[in-house]
Amino acid sequence: MERISSNLFMLALIVYYIPKLFKIRKFNYRKAHIAVGTLSVLAMCLALFQKIRTTDFIKYIGFTLVMLSIGITGYFLTKKRGLSKKLHIISTIGFFVYLFLVVAVF
Repeated sequence: MERISSNLFMLALIVYYIPKLFKIRKFNYRKAHIAVGTLSVLAMCLALFQKIRTTDFIKYIGFTLVMLSIGITGYFLTKKRGLSKKLHIISTIGFFVYLFLVVAVF
């Protein structure tokens, strides 16, 4: 389940940034980004439940919290821009920082 979540997370980034990079207006990439990102967060929450009573449970608590922060800030971003956009970007960068720390330290 965690592999599905990570693949969906990367797909959400690709779906958002590739059309934006090439200035493609015909494709509604924001709605696709939100849909794929939501599935990614749900998959990470399910992965956390699967990891209960394993040694990796503590790592997945952190991953799930970071993914939830990305999802929550993304939700507020749809309602009001500004600070939510900065927090969403910081949360996304935080995911990669946490990923690096888990791989390098643990």
